[in-house]
Amino acid sequence: MTNRLAIILKFGIVGVLNTVVDAMVFTLLAAACTSALIAQLISYSCGVVNSYWWNGRWTFQDAGRQGKKTEFMRFIITNLVVLALSSLILYICNSTLGWGIVMSKILVTLSGMVINYIASRYWVFRTNPVQRSDPSSDANERSVS
Repeated sequence: MTNRLAIILKFGIVGVLNTVVDAMVFTLLAAACTSALIAQLISYSCGVVNSYWWNGRWTFQDAGRQGKKTEFMRFIITNLVVLALSSLILYICNSTLGWGIVMSKILVTLSGMVINYIASRYWVFRTNPVQRSDPSSDANERSVS
């Protein structure tokens, strides 16, 4: 299995776990009559904490990354952008278009996953090009064990 395929597979597994955490928290809050946007904020935040933990320690594990502070700040920025976009999509689908909350949440989850993967792969958890040992290799390839 190539490094890139292994990373995508691991990211997908973490994404499924994040989705489960997000959906469970969202469902509990919705059942408690919490507004959709507040439930989205809280449930998404729970998924973000889970995501950072597993992606940093398992999916994108390697010693050549750019430093924890930079990585963490990029992770927070990425997830704030995704949270804002997902909240906007949720609001438009549910309140403006009249879609059901479940269908709206599914669309929000799928779009957030795509944006998060691209940002995580190429910006948040990217390796530091200065520390690469093989100049012919892809700067974003990770060693996966």
